[in-house]
Amino acid sequence: MNTWDNIKAAQIAHDLVHRESDNRRITDFDPSCIYCVGNNKSRTRNYRNFLIYLTNYYQLTDVTDETNITFEKFSRRLEVLIQESEEEIDRETAKSARKNAEEIFETVRLGRTPKTSFNDMVSILIGVAYRTNIFDNASNIEVAY
Repeated sequence: MNTWDNIKAAQIAHDLVHRESDNRRITDFDPSCIYCVGNNKSRTRNYRNFLIYLTNYYQLTDVTDETNITFEKFSRRLEVLIQESEEEIDRETAKSARKNAEEIFETVRLGRTPKTSFNDMVSILIGVAYRTNIFDNASNIEVAY
């Protein structure tokens, strides 16, 4: 998936597969589906702040455990990139971080479709998180936005 429309279409298809539920929340569906598993893991401060960011600016309505797991992978990869000098940056780690950012947006439900293109949104997430450590402190979210 590489566009907001594709993501929305996949979410609609997912809902149709699991339409027996009256409640349209992702977390209430089939627990055997990787995208349906509820978000029940403990959350790091950075992950909670990321959810605050999505809620405040994109009307986040739902997340899954997959979102949490992918965000943790994304955070670890960013930490590796931050520790490396510009000359040493591992292209594979950078590509993996980008893929994780894309996967995050594929597993969340937003109340409104961002006006920013999907690719730009992924780049913004990486750029902001990489350069400012925005999600370390919730007060940074307002400043960065």
